[in-house]
Amino acid sequence: MNHLLVSYHTCPLEEPGVGLSGGMNVFLRGLIEGLAARGIRTDVLTRGKGKGIETTHPFPGVRILHVPCGWKEPPTRESAHDALPRFIAGARDLLASTRTEYDAVSAHYWMSGVAARGILRRVPPRGASRLAMNRLVLMYHTLEARKAAPAGATLRNLSVLRKREEERLSVECGRVVFLSRHDFARTRMVLPAVAGKSSIVAPGLDDAFLHPPSRAEARRRAGVPADSFLFLLAARPDPGKNIDAAFNAFRALRAEEGGRVRLLVAGQKVPRAALPEGADCAGAVPHAEMPSIFAAADAVLCPSTYESFGLVPLEAMAAGTPVTVPLGGYWGKRISSGGGGLAYPPGAECGLVEAMRALCRDKALRKRLGGEGKRVAAAFTWEKCTESWARLLSRCARPGNPR
Repeated sequence: MNHLLVSYHTCPLEEPGVGLSGGMNVFLRGLIEGLAARGIRTDVLTRGKGKGIETTHPFPGVRILHVPCGWKEPPTRESAHDALPRFIAGARDLLASTRTEYDAVSAHYWMSGVAARGILRRVPPRGASRLAMNRLVLMYHTLEARKAAPAGATLRNLSVLRKREEERLSVECGRVVFLSRHDFARTRMVLPAVAGKSSIVAPGLDDAFLHPPSRAEARRRAGVPADSFLFLLAARPDPGKNIDAAFNAFRALRAEEGGRVRLLVAGQKVPRAALPEGADCAGAVPHAEMPSIFAAADAVLCPSTYESFGLVPLEAMAAGTPVTVPLGGYWGKRISSGGGGLAYPPGAECGLVEAMRALCRDKALRKRLGGEGKRVAAAFTWEKCTESWARLLSRCARPGNPR
């Protein structure tokens, strides 16, 4: 089977890590490697920084085609959207020249869906064009309509456009993949069209998180004092990540516990003046370094107000590090029943502080939750994920069976 994957978002696909668009890249690299191992040849159309088409081969059977479309630093969603027409034109010309025929097409992120629509409708009557939009497999990853706007904020033009395109894509595409039943149920409330075309496929987990370095070695690498208690906040810059709540809770707990309590922020650059006392900022972190950072932490803070799934809690639990999550999301429910961390009421200002206090003061609790988390995380494998995706792509590729 030949599979075309459209990955048009902020960061290049080959830069996975904790940062802008990092979680999506982590998922996509795991997916295409697993599909390649199952004999599904995949071409990936992604944004290119150069002036011409660049091709890389990260795995046997996978080509990543970097399509130049104008790249601005630092990359933003606005600049990515501005360059979208050039990407569509370049991808269309590339597919027309290669005349490769694809059995299935998938797109990840709303701009990727828009790009796929433009490509599929404009290429000559060979190759990818024979796959109509109702044969497209789409993943939103996150949905604009489900994001809570900051108090007093006005909707940006791009936000309004994104909501409109996400709704349109829900009608046009043939299949929508969700990472959890919770995400599907919440999305169906705002996009009813997904109800008859949904598939639930959980992500996989890299083995490196199940076998991280020892705590002592991880702390040595990170320069963390052995006698300190380290909280980790791993999140890209986004209002929905709710880092202010984590900062406030950390300040409150540090006032009680003193200087032994520390906080490490990974995934974004926070100005020194904005950091609480006792906090450090690691900036964007390559994904390969995250198992060690999780192992160095005593607990991981995950205060996001909205996640379609949440890779950070999964990876932290795999490393044996307990997490704090708000009730109401996927992990809030999963952890409440299966363990691995503490779930707190998101509406109570003291909820996160109380969860942090319990983890900080109770070593036996941390040990128990760490063991539970490893058992929970062990169920998430790339073998299961890619097997489900392979079956889905095969069904979508069959003539007369668009869903």
